[in-house]
Amino acid sequence: MLQEFKERLRYMIDRAFAREFAGQFILFLVLVVVVTLVGMTAYFFGLFGPENEDVPGIPRGIDRGFLDSLWWSMQRVLRLPGFERMYGATPPILAYALFLSIMGLAVFGILVSMINTAMQRRIETLRKGDSPVKERGHVLVLGWSDKIYSVLRQLARLQPGSKVVILAPEEIEEMQEALRVNGSMREDLTIILRSGIPSNVAELNRVAVDRASSVIVVSPRADRDRLGGDSEVIKTMMLLAAWREWRGQCPTLTAEIALEQNQELAEIAARGRMHLISSSTVISKILVQCIRNPGLADVYSELFAPYGNGLHVQSIGACAEQTMRDISYGFPDAIPIGIAWEEQQGEELKHASGLNPEPDYDIAEDEQLILLAHGVPVKFSQPGNAYTSRIYREGGVSARVPRRVLLIGWNGNVFDILVELDAHALRGTEIVLLSEMDPDAARKHVEQLLDHELENVSVEYLAGDPVERGSYSEIDLTSFQTIVLLADTSSGEPDIDARTLRTLLRLSDLRRRTAASPHTVVELLDIANKDLLAGLHVDDVVVSDQVISAQLAQIAKQPVLGPIYRELLSAGGVEISLRPVSDYVEIGSSCSFFDLAFAAQQKMEIALGVRLAREGELFLNPERELAWRLDEDDRVVVLAQQLYR
Repeated sequence: MLQEFKERLRYMIDRAFAREFAGQFILFLVLVVVVTLVGMTAYFFGLFGPENEDVPGIPRGIDRGFLDSLWWSMQRVLRLPGFERMYGATPPILAYALFLSIMGLAVFGILVSMINTAMQRRIETLRKGDSPVKERGHVLVLGWSDKIYSVLRQLARLQPGSKVVILAPEEIEEMQEALRVNGSMREDLTIILRSGIPSNVAELNRVAVDRASSVIVVSPRADRDRLGGDSEVIKTMMLLAAWREWRGQCPTLTAEIALEQNQELAEIAARGRMHLISSSTVISKILVQCIRNPGLADVYSELFAPYGNGLHVQSIGACAEQTMRDISYGFPDAIPIGIAWEEQQGEELKHASGLNPEPDYDIAEDEQLILLAHGVPVKFSQPGNAYTSRIYREGGVSARVPRRVLLIGWNGNVFDILVELDAHALRGTEIVLLSEMDPDAARKHVEQLLDHELENVSVEYLAGDPVERGSYSEIDLTSFQTIVLLADTSSGEPDIDARTLRTLLRLSDLRRRTAASPHTVVELLDIANKDLLAGLHVDDVVVSDQVISAQLAQIAKQPVLGPIYRELLSAGGVEISLRPVSDYVEIGSSCSFFDLAFAAQQKMEIALGVRLAREGELFLNPERELAWRLDEDDRVVVLAQQLYR
């Protein structure tokens, strides 16, 4: 019975509120009457008793009964200012006083309500990100993906205290929570979030695109159309490339293209005014380089980490009119790897670069040096006599793709990886691709994108869940020299790295049972998961989001790095490679970095460091006084011309 009464009462209250003002006013009157009547029952509990005779707040001037009790109870319920002082007035005056007091209370309530509503609307506007941005010189990030967190980390290291405005179609609360979970809100940055569509002119105006110092466009990870996430990026690029209302100098415009097949469309949309980074091309190239050069991932990890050695550009007047060979021994803490200059293209001044120039290349006065260093400026002192190594050795061959490679997983980079493998492999190389994709659908997808048949590699498509043991029943792990685990997006799981870890656990168990020991390359998305790979027999870890986000952030702050990364991480051109020590110096002899630099120069290469096999240590841009006794398993890190056979 009590429960039914409570439900009935709740229903009546809900209906009253559903009628808006009329229902709420009736409910208000009923509530005032009921509470006033309840308050009048104080008469039976000594309201006018002698013990309360001295209380000034209890009226006694009319009848010490119904009327005085009603007045006292009404005053306690309504608390109308001024009305309580009308006690004893004639009924018409009391009626006026009651009406005016209630109306005064209503006017005050309306004022408070208006202020409260305005504040709520303002807060809601801020939560929705609808207010315009009035910043100047900020970094504007357009779009949303997991790379955002790495981009923010890089920006915080490159320029602490920067203001970063993010415009994305996600809700503000969702972005705030994601940034909080990933620790981005603790970075030394001022982060301003706005919700909106980046390919809309009004939205770009709202985030002060015309006053930004640099603009970064990231490709969203998920999109159902053929272009992938690049569809929104290309539309945004078209707007930015056509923009003419810049307040001052045009900002540095950088955009990520997720799929290589969209590169041509993106270049048309960019009109030569933007730095384009094809993430599929970059990641596929690095993965294949790691297949050919075990241990190379550590080099890229240092190059793209917020700290450590990186690529820098500096003008050094003392190096002008000298050859690359002459100056290469004059830097105690840097390695010159190329030259950069500016060239006029139409009405615009563009950055250009050349990596791994010939040792006899003469440096012009208007050219800058591209340096591998911890930072700039770097010191230079004119070297004395030309250095000559006594332990130099000739010979050597470039790294090759192993005869059998097992690719596990599926993502948008598969096509680019196969093309890159075909370019470096010897004829007859076998690639086995295990994924949850239907073999016929996977084969058809790759063939549709190919403009020519793969010449050097044959691809066998196998269907199966890489996490399950049964998927490996037809696979002999001992027959593969290399296993590559891709960040598998085909399963639809939200945590792709978690799936990669589960697959690694399965492989670790199978390797223990079969005594297989292939070189293992793993692609991760989040660098925080790298530490979880300990003990799982992983040789190279490529954190794809870190590589792309580092380029986006670094180019945004140093536009001159755009053509440098484009040459280093695009198909063809130069590459970073790990070569056997025996191709450069005599095994077992005392070796300094200058010995390696001299030997590399004879091969038209540039030595960057050394990787010791026993300790697993990488010495990139090492201290010049260090010396090693290197053996057959050690490797020299060089910048060399990429050879395609």
